[in-house]
Amino acid sequence: MEDYAAFSVLDGLPPLVRRQRQLEAKILPLAPLVDDEKAVRQQIDALLVAAGIASNDGVTCLGYDVVHHARLGSARINADRLVEQLVAAKVDRALVLQVLADSTDTSEPSTWATVKPSKGSKVRAVPAKAGLRPRKHRA
Repeated sequence: MEDYAAFSVLDGLPPLVRRQRQLEAKILPLAPLVDDEKAVRQQIDALLVAAGIASNDGVTCLGYDVVHHARLGSARINADRLVEQLVAAKVDRALVLQVLADSTDTSEPSTWATVKPSKGSKVRAVPAKAGLRPRKHRA
């Protein structure tokens, strides 16, 4: 790797890198909360699926639109498998089409839920924890 100074277009990189590192340091303590929030959304999505809610449909709850989403997994050709099968065969058009179909891997579908304020609803702030008091200002 070369130093960024070798590329004049990267002159603005150092302040951005410093800022990114500062921001990452600030959000690092919140990382466990991100995982917890994702787990709760998965539980919400499981409930929506169990209720028979279709993809991109949902319900309202506590002033929020709670929507189930689903996306098919991606399909891609396994090149190693394709090469092995083409070499083993004498490359007939119908056979090549079959080999391509047999060589296609499809990943697991992904699903998730979103929770957003409903149009026109008023969402209340989360109350502060008991025992926490605002700081007194010094004069």
